[in-house]
Amino acid sequence: MASLLSLIGLLLFFAIGAFSIYLLIDFMEYLKKYHSERWTQLSFANLFGISQKDLFFYQVHPLKFIPYLFNKADSEDATVVVYKKRILLSLGGILLMFVIYFLSSYIGV
Repeated sequence: MASLLSLIGLLLFFAIGAFSIYLLIDFMEYLKKYHSERWTQLSFANLFGISQKDLFFYQVHPLKFIPYLFNKADSEDATVVVYKKRILLSLGGILLMFVIYFLSSYIGV
């Protein structure tokens, strides 16, 4: 029974993580398409001398992007507000699953 709960917990942890990655990618695409001035503030112009068009991943500056996610006064669009709420909720779910999984293994359930 304990192994089944552990397996379900790991699958749920993976599902919430995959959903949050999907939300982040979709949010970055939205910012890139509709709020290009904000996107240029939150991303690197040339990372390692390579332009943004030539890279497979997003060149987001984490020290600017993470405070932007947590800042509620910086929302100018209703869609951005919804994206921020969903991303923060999914990251909270990841944190909760992380704590539950390690607490249950620490307690021995």
